[in-house]
Amino acid sequence: QNLESNLTNLIKRNTELETLLAKLIQTCQHVEVNASRQEAKLTEECDLLIEIIQQRRQIIGTKIKEGKVMRLRKLAQQIANCKQCIERSASLISQAEHSLKENDHARFLQTAKNITERVSMATASSQVLIPEINLNDTFDTFALDFSREKKLLECLDYLTAPNPPTIREELCTASYDTITVHWTSDDEFSVVSYELQYTIFTGQANVVSLCNSADSWMIVPNIKQNHYTVHGLQSGTKYIFMVKAINQAGSRSSEPGKLKTNS
Repeated sequence: QNLESNLTNLIKRNTELETLLAKLIQTCQHVEVNASRQEAKLTEECDLLIEIIQQRRQIIGTKIKEGKVMRLRKLAQQIANCKQCIERSASLISQAEHSLKENDHARFLQTAKNITERVSMATASSQVLIPEINLNDTFDTFALDFSREKKLLECLDYLTAPNPPTIREELCTASYDTITVHWTSDDEFSVVSYELQYTIFTGQANVVSLCNSADSWMIVPNIKQNHYTVHGLQSGTKYIFMVKAINQAGSRSSEPGKLKTNS
């Protein structure tokens, strides 16, 4: 009889181990599938970042080339104008020096008057040209500073679902038809939002079944703070509350907390 009992227990235990083994194998398969999916997603996201960087490089490079061409074209025109003024001035200077050597007084007066007018016009023309020349625009006020973006790239990492929040029952308050629930989270900066779930507590035995049943809960989504006041409750009634912390990677729920409205 003892042998039969022990054998029965062994068979039962063996069945449990086989079930556990099957679950472990299934978990390994899930790990493989999820890891492969995340690796593919990583490649996709990095390729997208590289594509964005290449696009920005092309856009900024085009702006640099356009700025260079515009400045050099303007400078080339100014250089040509300066050369033209210098050539005209050199010609006038040569003619003026030649006129100064003229011995015929009448011819000298006629030539000098003409040259004087031309020299005055050339001087005025060169004075108009000089203010237009900007020797300070050497493209040295253009800067590339990606230090902020580099720091952001260095901080790239994968997200995990936030740790479960903790309901702080000692901080919670109640009136006859409201309860204000307070909670804390170790991952506050990685939490995108909280979700508050609550239902009437009818006995300790139903806590587990309630936690496994989504239909029994009232849900308040998209809470951005670590407290929330629930209105319209029954007076003198005990409720079960759970808080879910959510981010892009998933969510985790707190342990149930029991709070009661005032009678």
